[in-house]
Amino acid sequence: MKVLVFLISLLFLVSCSESLPPIQTVQNFDLNRYDGEWHELARLPNRFERNLIAAKATYGVGLEGPVRILNEGLRSNGEATRITGTAKPVGDGKLEVRFDPFPANLFPGDYWILWIDENYERAIVGTPDRKYLWILSKDPGDILSDFTEPLQMIKAQGFEVERLIENPKRLAPNSRPTLLVKE
Repeated sequence: MKVLVFLISLLFLVSCSESLPPIQTVQNFDLNRYDGEWHELARLPNRFERNLIAAKATYGVGLEGPVRILNEGLRSNGEATRITGTAKPVGDGKLEVRFDPFPANLFPGDYWILWIDENYERAIVGTPDRKYLWILSKDPGDILSDFTEPLQMIKAQGFEVERLIENPKRLAPNSRPTLLVKE
């Protein structure tokens, strides 16, 4: 009897819990306009960018085949980091990404464009499980406060924008992270 009461109580609690709205991605997303260098202004904390103080991604859209990705950055100790990968469209505003080396490239990741400005200069990208979120700009000098309105929209979709951590350093356009950073 106690087990039955427990199960009914659990079912009641689950049915009363707030469900998250579906995630909306950018409609009519133009992958060719997304081409280029994107600087990370902020992100939700994640394990693979731990201690990363400067990050940027370059997307190379070719005529055929998948989009080439080059992610670069600097660790807080000044060490340069770089990883390459590919992306392919799997829906409107949705990409599937794979990063080298083997066996990491066996496991694709979701990369959903949640918001992008009309000039394709600023973007907010996330994942359907809401664990990952990045605020990106083609201008490393952009500031997070320029994203107030789109971040409200993202928050309404269930992302924890209050947990965003701002990237403390930005790499200059067309630069490569090769020198040690002195704090």
